[in-house]
Amino acid sequence: MSGYIGTQPVPQATQTRDSFTATSGQTSFATGGYTPNFLDVYLNGVKLASADYTAANGSDVVLASGAATGDILEVVAYTAFDTANVTGATNFTVTGAFTSQGIDDNGNATAITITSDEDVLISTTNINPHSDGSGIALKESAGVLIGVDGTHAIIAARHNSDGEVIRIQKDNSTVGVIGTQGSRLSIGSGDVNLNFNASANSMYPISDPAAGTLSSGIVDLGAALATFKDAYLSGGVYLGGTGSANKLEDYEEGTCNLTIKDSSNNSATMTSYVCRYVKIGSLVHVTGTLTWSSTSALNTSRIQIHGLPFAAAPSVSGGTYRSPVSNGTSTSGSFTIPREEIAFGIDPNANFIWGSHATGNNVDGSLTKSQLGTSGTLYSLQAIYEANA
Repeated sequence: MSGYIGTQPVPQATQTRDSFTATSGQTSFATGGYTPNFLDVYLNGVKLASADYTAANGSDVVLASGAATGDILEVVAYTAFDTANVTGATNFTVTGAFTSQGIDDNGNATAITITSDEDVLISTTNINPHSDGSGIALKESAGVLIGVDGTHAIIAARHNSDGEVIRIQKDNSTVGVIGTQGSRLSIGSGDVNLNFNASANSMYPISDPAAGTLSSGIVDLGAALATFKDAYLSGGVYLGGTGSANKLEDYEEGTCNLTIKDSSNNSATMTSYVCRYVKIGSLVHVTGTLTWSSTSALNTSRIQIHGLPFAAAPSVSGGTYRSPVSNGTSTSGSFTIPREEIAFGIDPNANFIWGSHATGNNVDGSLTKSQLGTSGTLYSLQAIYEANA
């Protein structure tokens, strides 16, 4: 750039120069173009004041007084590079790329736009890049809005030590932090913090997001008036302790179809046999009513009631035990005092209930179809037993 002696300053403006030899009384000179207010006019080497000429239309310079024959008029027009404050109702746009020395005005797209609302837009002209575009908007009314196509919008890194990466404040008070502990993500507030351990596939409470001190028996999940809805767990829950005896692995509710059979697996004709069950851990509670319309298909062997939802647990330490099954009134065949004359039980490893009856002093006779009768009902059949799983 001409017009400087020594080191040329940067960033620099560009200039164009037109030179004219005047005729007698000439006042108007057609230049190659200029931006109003960004030009200097010289007559015979003397810079003219702005009152001595008019330069408003971007092409012509008109002298207030006509020049003499042979006078030399020079017009120096500048293409300015603006980095100063801009006021007014119009937008201010900076194009080009920032370098260590300033802004490279050889850029091919808009780099920064300052709107009339004093919003700053970076790499975009969209005031809402987060919703339908890419770029960054700094808005007094909405904070920082970021939109990125196909990659992360924010990278926040802390180097050389664990601790806070992002601090969240209300006014001047810290209300929460996001940070690292053990090169793992931590998030929380006060002494209520979670640490996410990807290598152990677990998350656990800590008292400080930087120190990582484990917090045990302090933090509640929900509250009396702030409960969660459902919890979906594929494992168990430790209640009241951390030992294996404190682990509740299963809770289940459902229905089961109980069918009267003989030892050869022949079935009676059932008219009502749907019962309900509840399983808490390994303890199963089955309740319901059985109604049958015919026992003609049964042989004379001991009656069995099949269809338990789970098989019974095996014997413990070599011992044998049976789970008692209670029943209410029976409206069937030959029983005159039904509650006392029918007995049921479940053997270890069995998935059925066996039946007995009492006649006089005999307390362990096999319950067969002759005692049931051709049709009838067992009311309030209840079985409580331990399942094998």
